[in-house]
Amino acid sequence: MSDVPCDDERSALPTGNRPAFLRRTLRLEPGACRPYRAAEWQDCLVVIESGEVELEAISGVRHTCRGGDILWLAGLPLRCIRNHGDAPAVLTTVRRR
Repeated sequence: MSDVPCDDERSALPTGNRPAFLRRTLRLEPGACRPYRAAEWQDCLVVIESGEVELEAISGVRHTCRGGDILWLAGLPLRCIRNHGDAPAVLTTVRRR
């Protein structure tokens, strides 16, 4: 999964000259697996823009999320985020600045 830089977008709730929120777009290629790092998802809403991802828990349980789903991954006991699909999965994260 790679971080795709975004334009400086203004939030509806700006603070001075800086946007109130940070947005990041991640792309997970077919067959790729991204290890879960809790700090990366702290205070983030995650929107699956396209494709699908599988969340794999430390226990081995797996759950599939698809385009349009909105997730909160902070504090979950996950091992990795995986793309088993045939197309890239695109995730957008939004967090407070």
